[in-house]
Amino acid sequence: MAIEIVFLGTSAGVPTKNRNLSSIALRPKQSREWLLFDCGEATQHQIMKSSVSIPKIDKIFITHLHGDHIYGIFGLLASRAMSGTDKAISIYGPDGLEEMIETVKRLSGLNLPFDITYYTVKGSQRLEFEHYTIETVKLSHSIESIGYIFIEKDKKGHFDIEKAKSAGISPGPIIAKLKRGETVTLNDGIVIDGKEFISPPQKGKIVIISGDNDSPCLFEKYGSVDLMIHEATYTQRDFDKLERKFKHTTAKDLAATAQKMGVKKLVLTHISPRYDTAQRETELIKEAKRYYEGEAILAKDLMTIEI
Repeated sequence: MAIEIVFLGTSAGVPTKNRNLSSIALRPKQSREWLLFDCGEATQHQIMKSSVSIPKIDKIFITHLHGDHIYGIFGLLASRAMSGTDKAISIYGPDGLEEMIETVKRLSGLNLPFDITYYTVKGSQRLEFEHYTIETVKLSHSIESIGYIFIEKDKKGHFDIEKAKSAGISPGPIIAKLKRGETVTLNDGIVIDGKEFISPPQKGKIVIISGDNDSPCLFEKYGSVDLMIHEATYTQRDFDKLERKFKHTTAKDLAATAQKMGVKKLVLTHISPRYDTAQRETELIKEAKRYYEGEAILAKDLMTIEI
């Protein structure tokens, strides 16, 4: 089973006819639970059109408190409650997130049948879970913004029992020792190294999921990640024409950084509504491909990626 990533919303600031507001769902390998990164308005509507299940959302990670990344969380929690689940949920994000949610709950009389555990994320942190780690990076934006790095833990090599049987080794104490990678000597004097029957460890995948950020170079220490999902709100040409410079990344800056890092696959998201036509979308991806030699994709709502 691969890591599954579903883009629930890919617009910046306001929704368009083709794009909802920011939200990405990720399901780790061999898991039935989903992680949700951001929850823009109407995220729950997008979930209904996807493979994501609201009751199976186990953790929510919020990058920052701008409305296009958070206003959908209140309805999502209410719908989760009405689904009948009483399983606790964990919510991670910047300072003020707990106050925002708890205030809405109090003022609207929202009573949830499940507990919420809040975790305030500040700067660089390492969050350990059973099969993966989440690292955080403080980003550059008009308010506090956080990037999340999903790091799948390396998978140990597996013992090839059929190979052992073919070598004439019968199930029993010797097999148990070989499974532990030990070296054993058979009755006929033949020495067998258990490591020969164990496949190499499988390196875990690494996925960067950025919040709003005008400095993609803040992720450079992660180098050749498997997948980088980052905002590319404007082309460089359009950004240069803005009278007021907002703290967002251009397709050019993102692509050049990804090329320098050696990123294996790049996805551009958080797209300005000005690019809500096929012709204008093409401008973004063409600019990215001028500066990045790997596979670059322009995110679309309900698009699914497996790695």
